[in-house]
Amino acid sequence: MNEISRKILNHYQIRKTKKQKEEFRKFLVDELKQYGYCPIVQNKGINNNIVIGNMDTARIFCTAHYDTQAVLPFPNLIVPNNLFGLILSQFAIIICVLILIFFMNIVLIKLFVWTGLFKNIELNIASTISWLIIMIWMLFGKANKHTANDNTSGGITIIESAIKLPKDLRDEVCFVLFDNEELGLLGSAAFAKEYKEWIKNKLVINFDCVSDGNDIFFFPTKQIKNDYSKHESIINAFASSNYKRVHINKGFGFYPSDNFNFKYAYGVCSLKKGWFYYLDRIHTSRDIIFNEENIELLSDGVCKLVKTTHTFG
Repeated sequence: MNEISRKILNHYQIRKTKKQKEEFRKFLVDELKQYGYCPIVQNKGINNNIVIGNMDTARIFCTAHYDTQAVLPFPNLIVPNNLFGLILSQFAIIICVLILIFFMNIVLIKLFVWTGLFKNIELNIASTISWLIIMIWMLFGKANKHTANDNTSGGITIIESAIKLPKDLRDEVCFVLFDNEELGLLGSAAFAKEYKEWIKNKLVINFDCVSDGNDIFFFPTKQIKNDYSKHESIINAFASSNYKRVHINKGFGFYPSDNFNFKYAYGVCSLKKGWFYYLDRIHTSRDIIFNEENIELLSDGVCKLVKTTHTFG
């Protein structure tokens, strides 16, 4: 990897507070200028998206989110391409939340009785308060210090792709790093609304959690689910290796990331194979797996794909 990517991995994994985000953006903008780019930070309300490249001439938009989630005591387990597995994984998360609420109820009831705030506090009041605390924490709690996969990996994939891309091809692709994905895809939603005319017929490839797993999946949106020419171009550009396998998800697929806000888009992630293909560790202190081979495969693939970008015109 290049030096910028090394510095991000070693010094800029935490990007949650206003100050942390500002420091990251300043670092990235300054560093990319050395490679001939003139990145701009687009401010739309609470969102500060980083645009690297020329939106007017780009045929492909490669994207990722750069904001950091709050650390949780349990992983955000995702099974994105099997309906039964997805239901089981979400049920497991619900069970974890209910267990957490149970123990918080005990603490709250004891605290309220001890302080005299409530002499006979009802369980439903304690449960409601516990639930609100958990929801607020998930959105605004202490930042996870380890974000190698979610989504330092996606951000570095964008940086590596931009730097590797030959200068004569740079007008063909625009790279965007979105803010506030963890708060509900807010950065990409603002971008999609503001630049609707720029992207309405363009392909968007969104990288989110791409460094932990040997199976790399491209999840197409409904509009390109049956566009086999696009799928073939993706498979040819992002070629599988002996240890890494690249898939186009053709059946059930639900990958919740910024790709949701675009019509012609792929959501890209790396998964591990068990009973189902799954994504784990994210949103916890165990998110420390950063497989450089994944990043190399994807960034090389972006460069190969840009060379055939006319097929998406």
